[in-house]
Amino acid sequence: MYEILAEEVTIGRGSVIEDGVKIQGRSNKLARRVEIGDNAFIGYNTRAFVDELVIGDYTMLHNNAFVAGDLPCRIGHCCWIGQHTILNSTGGLTLGNGVGVGAYSQLWSHIRHGDTLQGCRWNSSRPLIVEDDVWFVGHCIVSPVHAYARSMALVGSVITRDMEPNHVYAGVPARDITDKVGPQFQEVSLEEKVAVMRAKLDEFYALHPGEPASIVVVRSREEAAHLPPQEYTIFDVSTRSYNRRRTEEEFRFMKHLLQLIKFFPRDDSAPDPPRSSAKRRGG
Repeated sequence: MYEILAEEVTIGRGSVIEDGVKIQGRSNKLARRVEIGDNAFIGYNTRAFVDELVIGDYTMLHNNAFVAGDLPCRIGHCCWIGQHTILNSTGGLTLGNGVGVGAYSQLWSHIRHGDTLQGCRWNSSRPLIVEDDVWFVGHCIVSPVHAYARSMALVGSVITRDMEPNHVYAGVPARDITDKVGPQFQEVSLEEKVAVMRAKLDEFYALHPGEPASIVVVRSREEAAHLPPQEYTIFDVSTRSYNRRRTEEEFRFMKHLLQLIKFFPRDDSAPDPPRSSAKRRGG
């Protein structure tokens, strides 16, 4: 059994919440809002004590994770959060789309303990912002920094400063080693991306010959202007996005792409399912 104690609860289609999960507000109060996207996964014995928790589509929060803090914790689509990870939102925590956080990592948005009356200077909180495609490989400790898109921290890194876009860091405290190991991402042409995606789609339909074949891969939305979005799920390679229709075929294709290829729903996709103002218990 799991337990979600919140005023407003949304759980998307196909999501799995394992036994022992408990989500509620701080100090044994109801959370204000809990939103879990489509085909998300929350592993057993995960605990979240936060007023607002948002987890995107296809995001995996593995077993024994711990989430806590005064401000909202927002996690994007297609993220992977390893087991025994700590996510602290005292100063606010935002993870973008496609973020990876390896097992036993700790993400902190505050520094607080010493007696301020006695002059302790270490008492602060501020937002921890992690942009799209950032990867903390594992056993990382992250201070309230800004990790820019595609930056990466190797195993055991202790991050105390902002991480520049597509730079790689390592060590205690972590230093920029991009000059030695190269960036996390290399340049790939649009045509190469389209070719890979179309090959993946062909592979998917070869494995699932009975599908209605309503998925299309295009270079841009303009290329699919003649296709009704109500009838086709259109994967736009130029923007790395798709119009979410929530069909079983779409779900299976997205799972076929993960973990190596990640696409994110467009803002004008099908609306989220209706929200219910209730406590939620399930098994």
